[in-house]
Amino acid sequence: MSTPDFRVIESDKGTGVTYTCGCTCVPVAVPDPAGQAGFEHCCCGKVHFVGRDASKALTTYLAERKATKKREPEYTTGAATVAMPAGDVEVAWAFPIEA
Repeated sequence: MSTPDFRVIESDKGTGVTYTCGCTCVPVAVPDPAGQAGFEHCCCGKVHFVGRDASKALTTYLAERKATKKREPEYTTGAATVAMPAGDVEVAWAFPIEA
């Protein structure tokens, strides 16, 4: 899978990162005030983290979901860097693999 088209966007939660999903959602993940990774889920099961340690936060999050959910899908994952006004940030994503 290629890297999603991540872009910076202003939201009611602050400056964050979104992507074109293909559904009607506009999922915006915003780092917390200290720069730690924040995340957002889309209605179709996609999730992305933005901020410091985004990949680590995503890995932990997926492991917790797998341990607690009865029917958790398999995901395609990846990471990239996005330029935000305060500097470059890590973006990590997990999109369900379609059967």
